[in-house]
Amino acid sequence: MKKIIYNIINKAPYKERTLISMAENLHLTSKKDFQSLTKTLDQLVKDKKIYRDKSGHYNIMEESEIIVTGRLDLKAQGYGFIIVEDKEMADIYISRNNLSGAMDNDLCLVKITDYRNKDRLEGKIEKVLERSLSVIVGEYYNGQIFPKDFRDDIALKLVKEDQKKVENHQLIKVKITNYKHHYFKECSLLEIIGNVDDEGIEILEVIHKYNLIHKFTEEEEDFAKNLSQEVLPEELIGRKDLRNEAIFTIDSESTKDIDDAISIRTKANNYVLGVHIADVSHYVEEDSILDKAAFNRGTSVYMADSVIPMLPKALSNGICSLNPKVDRLTITCEMEITPKGEVVKYSIYPSVINSKYKMTYTNINKMLDGDLDIINEFKDIYQDVESMRELQNILFEIREKMGSVDFETLEPKLLFDEHGKLDDIIIRERQTAERMIEEFMLVANQVVATHIFNQNLPFIYRIHELPNAEKLENVFEFVKRLGYDNYQGDYSQENLQGLLKAVENTTFEKVVTTLLLRSMAKARYSRENKGHYGLAFDNYTHFTSPIRRYPDLIVHRFLRKYVFLNDKQYNEDVLLKLDEIAKQASDTEKQAMSAEREVLDIKKAEYMERHLGEEFQGVISSVLKFGMFVELPNTIEGLIHISTFKDQMEYDEKNICLKSTERDLTYTIGQVVNVKVTKVNKLLGRIDFVLT
Repeated sequence: MKKIIYNIINKAPYKERTLISMAENLHLTSKKDFQSLTKTLDQLVKDKKIYRDKSGHYNIMEESEIIVTGRLDLKAQGYGFIIVEDKEMADIYISRNNLSGAMDNDLCLVKITDYRNKDRLEGKIEKVLERSLSVIVGEYYNGQIFPKDFRDDIALKLVKEDQKKVENHQLIKVKITNYKHHYFKECSLLEIIGNVDDEGIEILEVIHKYNLIHKFTEEEEDFAKNLSQEVLPEELIGRKDLRNEAIFTIDSESTKDIDDAISIRTKANNYVLGVHIADVSHYVEEDSILDKAAFNRGTSVYMADSVIPMLPKALSNGICSLNPKVDRLTITCEMEITPKGEVVKYSIYPSVINSKYKMTYTNINKMLDGDLDIINEFKDIYQDVESMRELQNILFEIREKMGSVDFETLEPKLLFDEHGKLDDIIIRERQTAERMIEEFMLVANQVVATHIFNQNLPFIYRIHELPNAEKLENVFEFVKRLGYDNYQGDYSQENLQGLLKAVENTTFEKVVTTLLLRSMAKARYSRENKGHYGLAFDNYTHFTSPIRRYPDLIVHRFLRKYVFLNDKQYNEDVLLKLDEIAKQASDTEKQAMSAEREVLDIKKAEYMERHLGEEFQGVISSVLKFGMFVELPNTIEGLIHISTFKDQMEYDEKNICLKSTERDLTYTIGQVVNVKVTKVNKLLGRIDFVLT
């Protein structure tokens, strides 16, 4: 297909090289064929075989032309630089006249117009490939929109015909319709969200800001409700019946969407671990209305005390959730594991289970700590839980020997009263029960990924690429000045693991952990298996959470196709679709994480409103040119702005610290300081401290 389209563009006159003209010349009538043409053109642009000009015409890339892709770093003065994806190429200067309507951080296709000076390339933006910003949420006032935390050098103006529909101090959602002007952008009204002083408006703002789909359509809800809420006899055909097995779930007290259940038995000296995952793919068929809804959402989003589910509650909390004492359809990964942690045998098959208990992390931990009341209450699974503890220790030790990098970071847990008001923020404990489930899910994910990878079949993997070498070297240079000088030049997991252990329980632990985390790549989904650096796994996927993650649902679908039905046929469309799914899943995951983090910041600020003027002890978590952030023991962070220091301070970038210009006084990451809460902005999720 790509070759045909390329030849058409190469031979067709200029006026016939638009998307519409090519579709007409190819006699494309169906929506599917039109989408296929669009995807092919986008792929040719990505391959740098063609480019699309400002008039929408596609052109062949001449060999003499240098076309690159990169993100625009737009300066307040009106010019900008393209940060090129090819790291060996210098940034490209773009004058104000050559911006072609691009905004800051837009992904752009750029033609280099002057490359005589390799250190000072100049170019022109041919096309904006991806807008970093198109939909905006903000407060309306006298014709303008004021989003929180937005650049103050660009005005957002609501078109006149829409200004009549809104009132001052309403929170509205708009779409940028005119990017041409540098200093202001014209916007059209999409939705009025509410008044800025409405109860809970901060959360609604986040939902709309990140374009989270927070409601199901009536058609989607009806489709889900019409599914049987009981397992039917005909659905058991071809499934292994595990309903009499000692299978149970372990989750937090509040969990309603239960994806996974576990079981264990011994075989000679080995452990036989069963990981039983809700068979969501049985109910959510490919290209169904629920499949499209799940694809668009990508993931469930957990926001403080509520959740925006990927699937309607009739599935997520109902027929798909592995609730106790009811039959549920599952996909089982059963693994025989030696005392040395080696998986010597495994099988993956469709099953039906009847979970014996909805166990909680709290009760499992109490049981393991010897609580006799809990042990007696659940005495029929007590020995199983003890075996699980043994296996968890084995798996963790093996993973550690492999070089798996375990960053111990503190996670907050929000506690709400009976009226739904935030009552307290504490540290979420990660004890044996939590680690047990983590290790069992990791090994199941690894086994499933390895099984498909060894057959060389298209699949979706969870990958984590190598860390940024330059950032790592900067970390190594920093720790060398702290007295840890044995780590340069070695980017292996074992080396990082060794460094983390070396600084464990020292005053440098916080700073080194923070810097290493910042040097890491972001894990993502991909059809191409590149391994998982952080876990030190060659093959890894996400198989264990299909109720709340779309990639897991896709993994189940391919297991049914390849393993249960023994259908190993595929074509190029399958590969393209997997690429699309991987990108969508990665993008929606990033979107959800940003929204969850912002809501958490809002809730933390809400909590600190009642502590204005109070003093606390905290640890410096990061140091920047404009000040430093201090983290309290419950993970709440506040900014101490550089203007509030008693001394004149300067930023030492090399040593990542603030130094007084008047005396021997230094502030660096990991240092304990006393602070007072001076200001809280709940809308922005910001807390201000001063040193005491």
